[in-house]
Amino acid sequence: MAKPKLDLKGKTPLQKVQKTGDLVTATTGNANFPTPTPSLATMTAKADALAAAFSEREAAKLTLDQKQTALETAEADLDATLVSFSAYVEAASGGDEAKILSSGLAVKGQSAPIGPMPQVEGLDSAIGDAEGRIILRWSPVKGAKTYEIQTCPDPITAAGWKAAGLSTKASLVLDGLPTGGRCWFRVRAIGSAGPGPWSDPCVKTVP
Repeated sequence: MAKPKLDLKGKTPLQKVQKTGDLVTATTGNANFPTPTPSLATMTAKADALAAAFSEREAAKLTLDQKQTALETAEADLDATLVSFSAYVEAASGGDEAKILSSGLAVKGQSAPIGPMPQVEGLDSAIGDAEGRIILRWSPVKGAKTYEIQTCPDPITAAGWKAAGLSTKASLVLDGLPTGGRCWFRVRAIGSAGPGPWSDPCVKTVP
């Protein structure tokens, strides 16, 4: 028994509108289909609504493209204006740092001070290739001069934390740890303003 094939998959909205029009034309006055359901008027109305929505979307895209172009032009104009202002400040200040700063501009080559260190994140531990060896890694902290690492036997106690070493990198290999037991680790970054807070601790059974 034959079945009709609608074949809508992959068709664009306008292709569906065209297909609907073709179906309405083919069915109008067709004695084989005297009472189409839904009605041909309904099909036509739905196709018209889709065509209108498509046209509105295309008009909105055109408007968005125009607005984006206007935005980029305005941004480029302001950038050029600010570059000209910076050149004026450079000439008028005679290179005097205080005068340049008084204009609201920064001075080239002047580094921003690094504030308090944030908490170290991403601390992870892995078993090393020797007894009593644990490898620690964490996410680097911008502005950190060094990292301080501590260990604590399980269970954690405030008095149990002991210094385990310092590292200038975001990793450290710890040797000589008591084997067979669980050991906790934590790290903090130290910068020009002093140390930051300790990381969340991680735990590993020492090989």
